[in-house]
Amino acid sequence: MTTRLVSTSIWRHSPGEHHRRGFFVRALFFFFLIATLSACGAVVYTPIYPEAMASPAKTNVYIATNRGTNEAGFFDRTRGDSSVYLRATISLPSDRKPGEAPQLSNKPDFEQHYVLADQHNFDTVDAFSREIRDIAHKRPAAQDEVVIFVHGFYNTHANALFRSAQIKQDFAIPGPLVTFSWPSAGRALAYNYDNESVLYARDDLETLLLSLGKHGPDQITLIGHSRGSLLITETLRQIEIQKPGWSHRHLDSVLLIAPDMPVEVFHRSVARYQSLPQPFFLMTTSEDRALRLSSRINGTDLRLGQITDPAQLGGLPVSLIDVSNFALSDSNNHNLFAESPALISLLRDQKSAESLIDSLETPGLNTLTKTVQVIGDTMAIELFPTDDPGPL
Repeated sequence: MTTRLVSTSIWRHSPGEHHRRGFFVRALFFFFLIATLSACGAVVYTPIYPEAMASPAKTNVYIATNRGTNEAGFFDRTRGDSSVYLRATISLPSDRKPGEAPQLSNKPDFEQHYVLADQHNFDTVDAFSREIRDIAHKRPAAQDEVVIFVHGFYNTHANALFRSAQIKQDFAIPGPLVTFSWPSAGRALAYNYDNESVLYARDDLETLLLSLGKHGPDQITLIGHSRGSLLITETLRQIEIQKPGWSHRHLDSVLLIAPDMPVEVFHRSVARYQSLPQPFFLMTTSEDRALRLSSRINGTDLRLGQITDPAQLGGLPVSLIDVSNFALSDSNNHNLFAESPALISLLRDQKSAESLIDSLETPGLNTLTKTVQVIGDTMAIELFPTDDPGPL
C-alpha cells in the first residue's frame, strides 16, 4: 500500500473564507487554552468544616439548587430530579480586599480560602421562604428585602456559593441573599451543556420565585449574571404567560449583569411580560472580552451585555448602566461588577435600587459621576470612577 501525503494550500480559499478559518482556529485555541488551564486543578467541592465557625469573618447565604450529587454526596454538574433548599454559613479570609475573587481549595487554609462552615437543610421550599421572610422582617422597613443571585456559565457549585458570599460581603447586603445554583458544568468547553441546563432549570427557578413571592419578604431583588440572565428572562416569561403581571407585582427590581444573550432574544422574551418590573437594570460594558468571543462564536453582532447605545433597546422602560470606564487591564471584564474595587465602592453606597435611581435623577442626592441619555422610556447611564472611591 502506498501512502500519499496531500496538502491543501490556503490560497485556494477566498480571503473571506480564510479570515473565517483563521477566527475558527483562534477560537479553538482560546477554548483549549482555558480548558487546559482549568484542568490543572481538581474540581473543588463543599464539605463542611465545623472548626471554621471560629473564623472571625463569616456570612450566611441561602441556597436553592437543582444540581445532582456525586457518590460522596457533593453537588456536581449533573441535573437533579428536584431542588434542595439550604442555609449555609461561609467562612471568608479575614484580611481579603473587596473585589478579590474567592480562593478555593480541597485542602483549605482558613486564612486564605473560602470554606463551608455549617449547613442546614429545609424540608420544603415554603419553609425555606418563611425563614427568609422572618430574617428580612427583623431589618428596618427599607431593608425588608431578599436578593436572589443567579450565576452564569462555567460555574461549579462551589464557585456559585462562594462568589455569592463575596458579593454579600463586598456590597454590604444587609438582608438575606439567595443563590440559585443551577447545574452548570463548570467547564470551559461545556457551553452547550450549560445552555441545555438553563432550559432544564427554568421550572425550578419558577418554583423558588413563586414561593418567595407568596411566603417571602415584601421586597425581592433579582440579579442575574451572564448566562444566568437568560435563565431569569425565560423563567419570568413563562410565569407571565400563566400569571400576567406577576413580575411587576412581586419583584422590587431586576438587574441583569453582563447578560450573555442576543439582543433580539431579550426583546422577544420581555414582549410577553404584561409590564417590566421597575426598576429594571442592564449593566453592560463594551470591554467584556468574554462576550466578544461569545458574540463571534454564536454568530451575533452583539450580546445584550455589550450594548451601550440605548437606541438598541427600542424605548423599553429599562435603565442601561454602562460601566466600561471601570474596565481592568488584567481581566476579561466579564466579572467586572465583582472585581473592580472602584465600581464596588461606588455601587455599595446606593443602599437600594430606589436610592440608585434617586441619585441618578435628583441633583441634590447625586453621588455618582455619570452622563445620562434618555430615549423613550430607556435611560442610559455611563458611570465614571470618582477621584476618591472612599473607604472599602
